[in-house]
Amino acid sequence: MKHTKYGAALLCSALLSCGPAFAHVVVGARVFPVTLTFDDPGVGDEATLPQFIYAPGPNGQTSYQFQWEYDKTITPDTALIYNQGWDILHQPGMKNVTGFENAVFTGKWQSITIPGSETVISLGVMSEIGGGSATQAIGGDATGATLPTIYIGQGLGALPIGTLRPLAVTGELSYSIPDRRLNSTEDNNGQPFFWAGGLSLQYSIPYLQSEVKHFALPDFVGRLIPLVELDWFSPAAGPASGYPTTLTIAPGVIYMGNTYQVGLEALIPGNKAAGPHVGFILQVHFFFDDMFPNTLGRPLFQ
Repeated sequence: MKHTKYGAALLCSALLSCGPAFAHVVVGARVFPVTLTFDDPGVGDEATLPQFIYAPGPNGQTSYQFQWEYDKTITPDTALIYNQGWDILHQPGMKNVTGFENAVFTGKWQSITIPGSETVISLGVMSEIGGGSATQAIGGDATGATLPTIYIGQGLGALPIGTLRPLAVTGELSYSIPDRRLNSTEDNNGQPFFWAGGLSLQYSIPYLQSEVKHFALPDFVGRLIPLVELDWFSPAAGPASGYPTTLTIAPGVIYMGNTYQVGLEALIPGNKAAGPHVGFILQVHFFFDDMFPNTLGRPLFQ
């Protein structure tokens, strides 16, 4: 998780690294895919290898982010998650700046799962580890933060709405408690308290084919999940200089394979602070619980 100090237009790309995509989850007939700009409501044994973000900023500034993530279940309902990335910051007329993003570790508990109504709710705590000089050079925070988080997923398959039954929504809401609060009179390398969240609306063609009506679509089309994600950040209290409220809109599509998925979304600024240009995010994600169900994909404790 990092918040760039090179300008508000690069902030939206930085925010994406605080919520890289995580585990998919199966609830009854519903499979919630891995969302790209924020976490989804499940736990699993999985990995993102890689996720790439292209985020153009003002005046020719561009951020290139190469991210990875690994989820390991401890019990069937709990997991530990690690994510990080390597960024390249390009500024015209200057040498490119590179560095690691701050590492983020998450403990997550899938606390409520109701297959009949396709409902899932998870609780978690994210811990950002403050970065060194190289991390700060690409806009990363010098100090860390703790983020209590709630995740939700709700499918509409139980409703009598015909071909709209494949619709589902997922969401995430976090509150960040900084290790060092931002000072209003001097640059003390602190962070503000802030809210961050995401919301997705998705339409599962695999669900349409298996649970509503089989339309004999080509196999490739039958594995697609079109979706729109919203990613939002807002300071909770002052001072918050350099941390404006941002909104990013991310329409795209996910291809669901048997043991992996590939997702691609545009990153469209939803307000002025989120930047002047459209970027994109590309993700490749592997399901170890499907690939290696008896070894790497098993919880440590059943």
